[in-house]
Amino acid sequence: MSYSDWFERSVGDWVSYRRYLSGKQRVSDEIAVHFSFERLSECVFKLIWCSERNGGEMEFSLDDDKVYRSRGYYGNSEVETRMERVDEDCVVFWSEYGGQEYREEIRYVDGGRLRQTVAYRGGEVVMVGQYWEERVEKNEKSHE
Repeated sequence: MSYSDWFERSVGDWVSYRRYLSGKQRVSDEIAVHFSFERLSECVFKLIWCSERNGGEMEFSLDDDKVYRSRGYYGNSEVETRMERVDEDCVVFWSEYGGQEYREEIRYVDGGRLRQTVAYRGGEVVMVGQYWEERVEKNEKSHE
Protein backbone atom coordinates (compact mmCIF):
# COMPACT_ATOMS: atom_id res chain seq x y z
CA MET A 1 0.00 0.00 0.00
CA SER A 2 1.38 3.41 -0.98
CA TYR A 3 1.43 6.46 1.28
CA SER A 4 -1.16 8.02 -1.03
CA ASP A 5 -3.48 5.04 -0.46
CA TRP A 6 -2.88 5.30 3.30
CA PHE A 7 -3.81 9.03 3.25
CA GLU A 8 -6.89 8.24 1.13
CA ARG A 9 -8.28 6.28 4.09
CA SER A 10 -8.64 9.61 5.97
CA VAL A 11 -10.75 11.35 3.34
CA GLY A 12 -13.98 12.49 4.97
CA ASP A 13 -15.22 14.27 8.07
CA TRP A 14 -13.94 13.49 11.55
CA VAL A 15 -14.04 14.54 15.18
CA SER A 16 -10.84 14.28 17.21
CA TYR A 17 -11.03 13.91 21.00
CA ARG A 18 -7.69 15.19 22.25
CA ARG A 19 -5.79 15.17 25.51
CA TYR A 20 -2.55 17.08 25.89
CA LEU A 21 0.01 16.79 28.67
CA SER A 22 2.50 19.66 28.69
CA GLY A 23 5.06 21.44 30.83
CA LYS A 24 7.20 20.08 33.64
CA GLN A 25 4.08 19.33 35.73
CA ARG A 26 2.38 17.62 32.74
CA VAL A 27 -0.69 19.85 32.89
CA SER A 28 -3.65 18.12 31.24
CA ASP A 29 -5.83 19.84 28.64
CA GLU A 30 -8.72 18.26 26.72
CA ILE A 31 -10.40 19.49 23.53
CA ALA A 32 -12.57 18.23 20.66
CA VAL A 33 -11.56 19.24 17.14
CA HIS A 34 -13.64 18.73 14.00
CA PHE A 35 -11.72 18.22 10.77
CA SER A 36 -12.25 17.37 7.13
CA PHE A 37 -9.71 15.68 4.92
CA GLU A 38 -10.00 15.73 1.14
CA ARG A 39 -7.97 14.58 -1.84
CA LEU A 40 -7.05 17.34 -4.30
CA SER A 41 -4.95 15.22 -6.68
CA GLU A 42 -3.00 11.95 -6.78
CA CYS A 43 -0.45 13.15 -4.21
CA VAL A 44 -2.06 16.26 -2.65
CA PHE A 45 -4.53 16.30 0.24
CA LYS A 46 -6.15 19.13 2.19
CA LEU A 47 -6.96 19.27 5.91
CA ILE A 48 -9.40 21.81 7.39
CA TRP A 49 -9.89 21.89 11.17
CA CYS A 50 -12.06 23.83 13.61
CA SER A 51 -12.45 23.89 17.40
CA GLU A 52 -13.70 26.37 19.98
CA ARG A 53 -10.08 27.61 20.22
CA ASN A 54 -8.89 27.85 16.65
CA GLY A 55 -9.12 26.61 13.11
CA GLY A 56 -7.09 26.46 9.97
CA GLU A 57 -6.15 24.52 6.91
CA MET A 58 -3.08 22.96 5.36
CA GLU A 59 -2.20 20.99 2.28
CA PHE A 60 -0.13 17.81 2.26
CA SER A 61 2.01 17.08 -0.81
CA LEU A 62 3.43 13.54 -0.91
CA ASP A 63 6.85 12.80 -2.37
CA ASP A 64 8.09 9.25 -1.79
CA ASP A 65 8.63 8.92 2.00
CA LYS A 66 8.24 12.65 2.64
CA VAL A 67 5.21 14.86 2.99
CA TYR A 68 5.41 18.63 2.62
CA ARG A 69 2.85 20.44 4.76
CA SER A 70 1.91 23.91 3.56
CA ARG A 71 2.24 25.05 7.19
CA GLY A 72 2.87 23.68 10.65
CA TYR A 73 0.23 23.40 13.34
CA TYR A 74 1.85 26.31 15.21
CA GLY A 75 2.98 28.54 12.35
CA ASN A 76 2.63 29.42 8.69
CA SER A 77 5.94 28.12 7.31
CA GLU A 78 6.08 25.01 5.12
CA VAL A 79 7.15 21.89 7.01
CA GLU A 80 8.96 18.86 5.59
CA THR A 81 8.00 15.63 7.34
CA ARG A 82 9.61 12.22 6.96
CA MET A 83 7.22 9.25 7.02
CA GLU A 84 7.94 5.72 8.18
CA ARG A 85 5.51 2.90 7.43
CA VAL A 86 5.06 0.55 10.41
CA ASP A 87 2.41 -1.68 8.80
CA GLU A 88 -0.64 -1.25 6.54
CA ASP A 89 -2.54 0.62 9.29
CA CYS A 90 0.18 2.75 10.87
CA VAL A 91 2.54 5.56 9.79
CA VAL A 92 4.99 7.52 11.95
CA PHE A 93 5.73 11.15 11.00
CA TRP A 94 8.97 12.93 11.99
CA SER A 95 9.05 16.77 11.83
CA GLU A 96 11.02 19.67 13.22
CA TYR A 97 9.86 23.29 13.44
CA GLY A 98 9.50 26.08 15.97
CA GLY A 99 12.55 24.82 17.87
CA GLN A 100 10.90 21.47 18.58
CA GLU A 101 11.06 17.95 17.16
CA TYR A 102 7.82 15.99 16.69
CA ARG A 103 7.07 12.29 16.47
CA GLU A 104 3.48 11.65 15.43
CA GLU A 105 2.02 8.18 15.02
CA ILE A 106 -1.35 7.54 13.39
CA ARG A 107 -2.94 4.08 13.41
CA TYR A 108 -6.29 3.11 11.87
CA VAL A 109 -8.29 1.04 14.37
CA ASP A 110 -11.87 -0.28 14.00
CA GLY A 111 -12.94 2.45 11.56
CA GLY A 112 -11.32 5.22 13.63
CA ARG A 113 -7.82 6.52 14.17
CA LEU A 114 -5.58 6.41 17.22
CA ARG A 115 -3.04 9.23 17.16
CA GLN A 116 -0.18 10.15 19.44
CA THR A 117 2.19 13.10 19.20
CA VAL A 118 5.31 13.68 21.28
CA ALA A 119 7.14 17.03 21.10
CA TYR A 120 10.78 17.36 22.19
CA ARG A 121 12.89 20.43 22.84
CA GLY A 122 16.58 19.88 23.49
CA GLY A 123 15.96 16.15 23.90
CA GLU A 124 13.33 16.63 26.64
CA VAL A 125 9.64 15.83 26.24
CA VAL A 126 7.64 19.08 26.37
CA MET A 127 4.23 17.87 25.19
CA VAL A 128 2.37 14.60 24.65
CA GLY A 129 -0.88 14.57 22.70
CA GLN A 130 -3.23 11.60 22.59
CA TYR A 131 -6.19 11.53 20.21
CA TRP A 132 -9.11 9.25 19.38
CA GLU A 133 -10.59 10.22 16.01
CA GLU A 134 -13.96 9.08 14.68
CA ARG A 135 -15.70 9.60 11.36
CA VAL A 136 -18.83 11.75 11.47
CA GLU A 137 -21.67 12.37 9.07
CA LYS A 138 -21.62 15.79 7.39
CA ASN A 139 -24.73 16.99 9.29
CA GLU A 140 -23.15 16.10 12.67
CA LYS A 141 -20.27 18.59 12.34
CA SER A 142 -20.68 21.60 14.61
CA HIS A 143 -18.62 23.97 12.44
CA GLU A 144 -20.95 23.92 9.43
